[in-house]
Amino acid sequence: MTKKELRKQIKDLKAITPVALRQVEADMVFNTIKAMPVWQQAQHILCYWSLPDELPTHESVNQWLAAGKNIYLPRVVGDDLGIVPYHGPQSLDDNNKFHIGEPVGDAVDPSCLELIIVPAVALDAKRNRLGRGKGFYDRLLSTTACPTIGVVCDFQFVDEVPVEPHDRPLDCVVTSDTVITNPEKQDLFA
Repeated sequence: MTKKELRKQIKDLKAITPVALRQVEADMVFNTIKAMPVWQQAQHILCYWSLPDELPTHESVNQWLAAGKNIYLPRVVGDDLGIVPYHGPQSLDDNNKFHIGEPVGDAVDPSCLELIIVPAVALDAKRNRLGRGKGFYDRLLSTTACPTIGVVCDFQFVDEVPVEPHDRPLDCVVTSDTVITNPEKQDLFA
């Protein structure tokens, strides 16, 4: 299956999956992540402000901020992602090309990050990620060595994600009933 075909298949599944079910799965996913040593030790975490068709993050991001974590969200800057501190929903602006809630403020150097939680269209057991096709996260992840966790709903976990030479596997994949980690980094996630 090509990337385009897989994106279409997942889009069709998203259209018939109730929003309430996605929130239930998100709660399970983010509770699993909160129990991981990497999350407990990290003070600087990049997450994403979810779009309506993504695994919901709004509740978890706000809870983590309230718990004292330094939360960062991405902001599209040309062909790249700027990493900007998140200070609550009032610090978001959706007046941009993609109408995505993005944080207002100055971008920081991604080297400060201790954990990156990555959205995906699909993930597989080899920890490969299929994104939306613009390469924003591919470019960002190629510049950092901090641990990465890909998150999706169960129906977005597939047998195989098509990969290209520039694609880099994530360190961990989490769905509501699956956790797969890079064996070399097992101690970060278990």
